[in-house]
Amino acid sequence: MPDALALPAAPRRPGLPTLVLRSPKSLVGLGVLVVVIGLALLAPWIAPYPATEMHAADRFAAPGRSYMLGSDFFGRDLFSRILFGYRTSLLVAGLSVAFALSVGGTLGVLAGYLGGSWDTVIMRLMDILFAFPVLLLAITIVVILGPGTVTTLLAIGIVYVPIFARIGRGPTLVVKEQAYVEAAKALGQRSWRIVLTHVMPNVSTPVLVQATINLATAILFESALSFLGLGTQPPYPSLGLMVSEGRNYLEQSPWPTVFPGMAIMLAVLGFNLVGDALQELLDPRMRPAWTST
Repeated sequence: MPDALALPAAPRRPGLPTLVLRSPKSLVGLGVLVVVIGLALLAPWIAPYPATEMHAADRFAAPGRSYMLGSDFFGRDLFSRILFGYRTSLLVAGLSVAFALSVGGTLGVLAGYLGGSWDTVIMRLMDILFAFPVLLLAITIVVILGPGTVTTLLAIGIVYVPIFARIGRGPTLVVKEQAYVEAAKALGQRSWRIVLTHVMPNVSTPVLVQATINLATAILFESALSFLGLGTQPPYPSLGLMVSEGRNYLEQSPWPTVFPGMAIMLAVLGFNLVGDALQELLDPRMRPAWTST
């Protein structure tokens, strides 16, 4: 005979993967990113022409059977160049955000956990970087180091370091006061082990959400620097460089500017939608009502 006093089991809340798959915003964003990343990865196999191959007789060709999205002023296929431009943009964005996350996130966690003079020195250095407008700081770094894809990557990464440092420091100040951290200290665990096993896993969520959002702005920064001639250098394809090259020929043919601009918009939209969805799902104050069912 079942125990009449037994309490009913509490309903289980759906996990984050389930919530992500049920969120319309995240589904749209993930769908866009699957397309964009898939096109970038498969570019060598699905591009009709090499990205730098010129066809002088087909300058400013309209979209059609020979050139799906038309051609530019050198007769280069726009579709092929956009595919390889995606590879450049995603590579620079991904590596720059990974650099900023590892360096800035680590500095923020160390500042919050160690406190005292360590906290003061690290965060004052981050304040100095914060004092500069982000695009101006990135341009300054590229001008000092010289234009190119690698220097663009480093510039964007350095610009993002203080952002991740602040986001890593805030939760660390809360986590280090928790009972399980105090218990680990009482048991004699080393500080580096406590940080790795107890602090970092508990501060990783806001950092990863910020990383997703910064991937979108990193693509915009890479495009902006390339547009100014400070990023990826010709003849290698970059979406921002393609927009810059095509702007002088808008009256003759808008396609060399319009299609790369739309490609940038699509990639940024995908990352923004996923980042916004994760922020809503992980923040109890912003979480939609349907997530509790």
